[in-house]
Amino acid sequence: MVRKINKRGGLLNQVIVHVVLIGIILGLFLFATAGKINARGVRQQVLEKEIALLIDVAVPGMSFEISKENRDGLVSEVELSRGNIFITVDGLRSAKGYPYFSKYAVSVEEEDDKFIVRIR
Repeated sequence: MVRKINKRGGLLNQVIVHVVLIGIILGLFLFATAGKINARGVRQQVLEKEIALLIDVAVPGMSFEISKENRDGLVSEVELSRGNIFITVDGLRSAKGYPYFSKYAVSVEEEDDKFIVRIR
């Protein structure tokens, strides 16, 4: 009878150790990938929202620059279409863009190392 209890206890200990190890491995996997899964998409959306807000408050004659190499990643394209701004960051093209609301004409010009958004 003592022997059966020890076997069950030993089996239970093994199961607990395996569950803990699986949990640790899963936690390490999630921790390692959490920052990379949506980082590009989030950076892109943040940049689109920032630029849309700048356009919203701008008055004619204002212009501002978007550096191609900035903290959100490498910006390769800035496009305005049907009241939305689309920005391509690190090769990830924007799917739906972000709306801006301006009663003035807005244009984007590309220069060597930046994009210039002009309000007219």
